[in-house]
Amino acid sequence: MAWTQADIDALKQAIADGRGARSIAFGDQSVSFNSPSDMLALLAVMQQDVQITAGTRQGYRVAATSKGV
Repeated sequence: MAWTQADIDALKQAIADGRGARSIAFGDQSVSFNSPSDMLALLAVMQQDVQITAGTRQGYRVAATSKGV
């Protein structure tokens, strides 16, 4: 499923609501969560997917060196 910014906003609202919502609908699909940490994990996936789709995600490289000793 391709996530949208509206889906992200809806999930953020459900997380911030504080009433313990365990289910949320995205278009014609409904998703149930076991815990708030599951909601946060999906939020991270959604944000990453939207950034990749929009081309705004910036990658980085890490260099590792060794003296070979």
